[in-house]
Amino acid sequence: MRVGREAQREELRDWVRAGAGGRGGRLIVEGEPGAGRTAYVREALAEAGALGLRVRYAAAEPFTAELPLRAALDCLYPQGAGRAAVIGLLREAREARRPGGAWLAAMDLLVSGVGQWCARGPVLLVLDDAHWADPASLLLWRRLGRAADRLPLRLAVTRRPLPRRPEVEQLCAGLGAGPGGHTVRLEPLTGPESAELLHRLLGAPPGPRLRRAAAQAGGNPALLRELATHWSRLIETARGAGAENTTGDGDGDGGGDGDGGARDAPAGGGPVAELVVPEAELPEPPRSLTRGLGYLSRAAYTTLRHAALLGPAFTPRELALVRGRPAREVLDELEEPLLAALLEDTGEQLRFRHPALRRALYAELPRAARSALHQEAAAALAEAGHDPARTAEQLLAGGPLDRWAVHWLADSAQSLIAAAPEAAAELLERAVGRAGREDREALEGSLADAALMLRRPESAELLATLHERAEDPGARAALAFKLVSALMIQGDMGRALAVTEDALAEPVPSPALRLRLEACRVLALAERGSPAQAHALAVPVVARAARLGDPLCGAEAHHAMAFALFHLGRGRESLRHVAEGIACARRGPEANDMRLLLLANQAEGHASFDEPEPVAAALREARELALATRSTGRLVVTEVLRAEFDYRLGDWDAALAGVDRADGLPVSDSWLPVVVHGLRALVRGHRDEREAAGAELARLPQAAFEAPAARRYSGHVLLARALLAERAGDAAGAVRELLPALADGPREARAYERPWMLSEIVRLALECGDSATAGAAVAACRRTAAALAEYPGPALALLRCEGLFAQDPQLLTRALERAERGGRPLVLGHAWEDLAVARAWHGDLSAARAALARAVAAYEDLGARWDIGRADARLRSLGVRRGSRSARRRVANGWEALTPAELKVALLVAQGRSNPEIASALFLSARTVQTHVSHILAKLQVRSRAAVAAQAAAQAAARRSGPEAAPGPGPTP
Repeated sequence: MRVGREAQREELRDWVRAGAGGRGGRLIVEGEPGAGRTAYVREALAEAGALGLRVRYAAAEPFTAELPLRAALDCLYPQGAGRAAVIGLLREAREARRPGGAWLAAMDLLVSGVGQWCARGPVLLVLDDAHWADPASLLLWRRLGRAADRLPLRLAVTRRPLPRRPEVEQLCAGLGAGPGGHTVRLEPLTGPESAELLHRLLGAPPGPRLRRAAAQAGGNPALLRELATHWSRLIETARGAGAENTTGDGDGDGGGDGDGGARDAPAGGGPVAELVVPEAELPEPPRSLTRGLGYLSRAAYTTLRHAALLGPAFTPRELALVRGRPAREVLDELEEPLLAALLEDTGEQLRFRHPALRRALYAELPRAARSALHQEAAAALAEAGHDPARTAEQLLAGGPLDRWAVHWLADSAQSLIAAAPEAAAELLERAVGRAGREDREALEGSLADAALMLRRPESAELLATLHERAEDPGARAALAFKLVSALMIQGDMGRALAVTEDALAEPVPSPALRLRLEACRVLALAERGSPAQAHALAVPVVARAARLGDPLCGAEAHHAMAFALFHLGRGRESLRHVAEGIACARRGPEANDMRLLLLANQAEGHASFDEPEPVAAALREARELALATRSTGRLVVTEVLRAEFDYRLGDWDAALAGVDRADGLPVSDSWLPVVVHGLRALVRGHRDEREAAGAELARLPQAAFEAPAARRYSGHVLLARALLAERAGDAAGAVRELLPALADGPREARAYERPWMLSEIVRLALECGDSATAGAAVAACRRTAAALAEYPGPALALLRCEGLFAQDPQLLTRALERAERGGRPLVLGHAWEDLAVARAWHGDLSAARAALARAVAAYEDLGARWDIGRADARLRSLGVRRGSRSARRRVANGWEALTPAELKVALLVAQGRSNPEIASALFLSARTVQTHVSHILAKLQVRSRAAVAAQAAAQAAARRSGPEAAPGPGPTP
């Protein structure tokens, strides 16, 4: 079954064709067990036979290694008189006192036979699995290799990395040398190639869950086939809603999670093969997987099995500690697995290349032995002062915690929470029930801290219980502050304000902690609709923080002031205090969490002013800091904000990748499912993937909007529901979906999407003749724009509302001018579409047609197929059609063929940036960038990054010289 490696297969065909022309040559095919070496050379045999070459093939086997010339005879003379003659000479050599003459005669006879064949025409000889061949056959192949340069002889061998034999190394060194030598290394299948193999095996493209599970094979074709067979009862083929594009930040090294995986999956509901259980519930791999490791020495196999206890990746020092052996000895035993590509060196760790093989090695150990070994490993790592997260991994896998583990956890909880909060929370939950009185209270406090960091709802109740028990004033104040933080994360500002007021009414020994509680009071008051009172209280808080000189206090005071100013509609002043708070936070690592929060606020603030560069800078700094400090809760906020930013800028693929990354993080924020499914549904709705969009909305839990924090992020969900209703021909139903935006309140007035939703209500209400609702939406938008007079978005939405309501081309032209400055492609497309309708309404059909063409161009760059169809339908009813000449179709090659995401990468390539630099700038994985670069080179039909830069310069020059040049498909970073 031929899958992938097309470039290598074409290379092989060229090599065979050259042999058909009478040229000699030598080929070595290398690859790990199961990589497909035999299938690869069999293609050469078929091609050679079709071209008229004489073909001979044999595969050496382990049990023939001690039989002289067995492999060579099987290849050259599998039967007949020639074989009998050589066997006779071998018997003579075995019985002779001096066998050298008979040996040479046998060799000469075989070489002579090959020469006679070559005299009659080109010959191809293939020795498969040369690593098992007997020494005499390998010596013969060396002689034939030297003759291949002067004969029409093509000589090929295949080999594994192990067993490593000197005679095999000598043979391959000779065959690969010189201009006639050629070596092909069969690399692991890529993600898309693994998906293609599954497609052919199963008769349908794999779904996202199965593609991710395929990564367990590490890109090994044979291993992937065996896993697919093993999982066959858990795979069902059914009509799907379209395969997800999983472009997560995973390794993507040949498994099926890779960027662009399974792009042949149907986008419109075709059959999809999918696992019916989550990947975590798959059965243990088949035991047959480890039987294929018989070529390893016993010492190497034992060491590899112990390494499996340490997880997918480990360091040699960790393995030496666990085995109680010197690191030098362990490294010697790891040499074979490294040569066999069972392990790969990532620079800092060794990693199992085939996760399924690691799981199979692990499963060989009896459960009781595993538990004991894990506990011993945990103690060894802890005693050596290793990263507590690694100790925690071993304890989690080791079953019930013993007394030593409980004491270690009590002592190490805070460092473990900082390094691995999810593991800490799980271990602390186990430990609380087994701890004695002396450890229990400390463990409960640490469990509350872990739950708070993970943003879990139970953190508030845990902290409330601990706060109620505490008697020491300092401890009560500290717990009150944590409780207020937990309540604010949940959006329960009323209770947060009450706890804050109660805490401030009690003695607070620490001036710094009292100031931080006062800052919390400012936040709660502003959020609950009293921004003026909050601002008045924030002024002395900022002044006292300056006198204290504490970085954390300064950051929190400026954050509180910025929040109050934001709620007063004074956005620029708010941003200044945000910047001052960030400056304070940078002065000390204890303020890192507040710095992350302020960077998120800075990004949101500049986004509201349509200022993309500071948004990108703030998010870049936040992401780097969140990763460095392992702040999962803040990282999820950063990923969501970046996804929102990419959506507004029109890079919808990047937006989907961002919410996928956020969705994969271990947090429990109530608003996250609303953002994830809402944004996915909205993008897929605009792309007219109705079933996929509906499926995303259906995945939202029933209680999705119960939490106040979740309601703040409801805009995408409401817009997606309205889009699907309108797509179904129910404009009145679309209006009903958006009616929550009409409600006035402190939250609603400042929701980013609200002004735009109000303008959509106006458009849809007028479509179905509901002028009263449309008028109410105009009035609500007018109030919102007045409250947020500094920001460009509400003003643009108000112009759109008033222009639509009056069908006034002048107002809509002003809205268009603002949209062009804002740099949001979808909004720009809507503005052109609205103007086209208004001009057609007033009888200017020519101008309407031109505006429609501009709207469609904007939508095409986004891939917004639904918006194109809607615009065409609205204008068609008014007598305006684009016509075939005005319809733009994306070309297959050239600069115009690049997608917006590819265009961003191409422009950075043109600036001389490396792939890692581009990945950092665009928040992508290095593999995703490599995929984009490959597509760019193919579409531009060039071979180098320098050629991309040259084309970019030519495009820039053309835009400067051509007054009619069309704008590019979106902003650039």
